[in-house]
Amino acid sequence: FHTVVEAALGADMVADAESRELAEKGFLTSSCCPAFVSYIEKSFPQLLPFVSHNLSPMATIAKDLKAHEENCKVVFIGPCVAKKTEQVEGGPDYVLTTEEIVAMMDARKIDPDKMEADPVQESSTYGKGFASSGGVTSAVMQVIQEMGEVPQVSAQRCNGAAECKKALMMLQAGKFDMDFIEGMACEGGCMYGPGNLLNERLYTQARKKFLGEADDRGVIENAKEQGFDQIHMHR
Repeated sequence: FHTVVEAALGADMVADAESRELAEKGFLTSSCCPAFVSYIEKSFPQLLPFVSHNLSPMATIAKDLKAHEENCKVVFIGPCVAKKTEQVEGGPDYVLTTEEIVAMMDARKIDPDKMEADPVQESSTYGKGFASSGGVTSAVMQVIQEMGEVPQVSAQRCNGAAECKKALMMLQAGKFDMDFIEGMACEGGCMYGPGNLLNERLYTQARKKFLGEADDRGVIENAKEQGFDQIHMHR
């Protein structure tokens, strides 16, 4: 690997664009969880017009990197297995789960805990929180606030496949009275995907520490001003 970039920077970009799409259309479902989108495609195809046109943070940051460095290869690493099925032109070249990258490190006798970590602060707290249940909604609401508008958006945070199914069935039946559906196929959000190695308690503790180290930058400003040159300072 040549450099590391926070996928959460892509989440800032998505939150900025998705909030504007929501304001324009009046109703929207999130599109960052490929398992959720796939479920709509297979079981509720008539609802596809309501799905956000934005790509996932993974695909968004990959396309941004490739737009600035033509020949770069991008590898996404995370606990999500469904990301392997997300085929996007200009997206990442490879997708590895956390379990897979740890297995590769073990094979090479690499122990990250014994190495000094470079600080990586490229995203807002809201971008970093995108991967947890309710995180997409929080980021979208934050962008609306930063735009100088009082959030008048009602949202349904669907935590897990069962809650996603219930909300989509209500929407299909014309009985859904909210403006935004955040769909997360995994309970707890992407961070608790099947490719994660830690148990829930340890992972939650580690993530709380990670979020506590974040600064207070805004989503919109960060999405627009956190440029490619700044990213490559971590080389």
